[in-house]
Amino acid sequence: MTTGVITYDFFPLIGGIGRLTFMLYGELKDKDMLFFSPADNSLPGHIRIFSRFIRPFKHVGVAIWLHCNVHRIIAEHKLSKLNIHSGAGGVLFFRRIDIPVIITCHHTYWQHYTYITSQFWKRIFYPFEKLTYLRADKIISNSEDTTRVLVERYDIPEEKITLIPCAVDYHKFHCTNQEKRFNSIFYIGRIDTRKGVDFLIRSMPLVVQQIPDALLLVGGNGSHLDKMKSLVNRLNLKRNVTFLGFVPDDKLNALYNKAQCVVVPSIFEGFGITVIEAIAAGTRVVGTDVDGIRSTITSGDYGSLVPYGDCRALADAIVAELKNPRMAQELAPKYRLDHIRSRYLEVLEETTH
Repeated sequence: MTTGVITYDFFPLIGGIGRLTFMLYGELKDKDMLFFSPADNSLPGHIRIFSRFIRPFKHVGVAIWLHCNVHRIIAEHKLSKLNIHSGAGGVLFFRRIDIPVIITCHHTYWQHYTYITSQFWKRIFYPFEKLTYLRADKIISNSEDTTRVLVERYDIPEEKITLIPCAVDYHKFHCTNQEKRFNSIFYIGRIDTRKGVDFLIRSMPLVVQQIPDALLLVGGNGSHLDKMKSLVNRLNLKRNVTFLGFVPDDKLNALYNKAQCVVVPSIFEGFGITVIEAIAAGTRVVGTDVDGIRSTITSGDYGSLVPYGDCRALADAIVAELKNPRMAQELAPKYRLDHIRSRYLEVLEETTH
């Protein structure tokens, strides 16, 4: 019997959800599974979905497509179970169907409109999202913080939730023992409101006061890229901040390894896969003490946490890492791909209608 996996983000990758679902795809090739996404690729076992709603509405567009087409794809592909990867927007699915539904919750609308005031309008989706979670047969949560939000804000029974953290692919991300770039800081991710790149850049003058040759490498693109470049100019940081643009996967491990520290300055994360990728490469992480990140940086052996928005605290933490360079401790086994595979298959096996 075939399990259908529905996701907005797949390969080519957009973000963390795509990275996770594509890793699962690679690990589960020996299983009877079909992956459905808007991604344009020719991978076996992947079915591209088309809808006029997807381009303008992205995650919500996939949810609308699924709502309209679920009975057809179940019958056409003889699906026995559905695994829907949410992310805010990817889960507005509340039709009753005759097969078990497993929702993988990466983060919630409640987190979006609570932590990012400019996105308060997303509150309108909350009741629909809650109904989806309540009707699901099982929920996979990717962090302790996400689990807490589901229980406290969505009234989901804790026994309905299985915690399976994101995995890191050690074939791609590992320590190479190459020489570090002196006084270098690395950020990788989207450049938008939630990722907190403006907070990081505003902290850099305080870093430069103590370490004049500190260099921040910013990898990634996004809706705020031009604003961040203007901010760098206004703060006279052109010698201390370099924008790398899109960083392909095959270049990422080298950048993690070359950096003296990686910074994850987000307002919140569902999980923050960048954190475990950097640690797998042996590089310590300075992250914000927020949902998703605090669940991973649980020890000073991995890095440090600072309050979001406190530029002095972030700058001091970065300076401490640059002045006292150390390797990150090895990640716990729970982040290994083989562990994630076995836990995921257990959930599929045990979930019934």
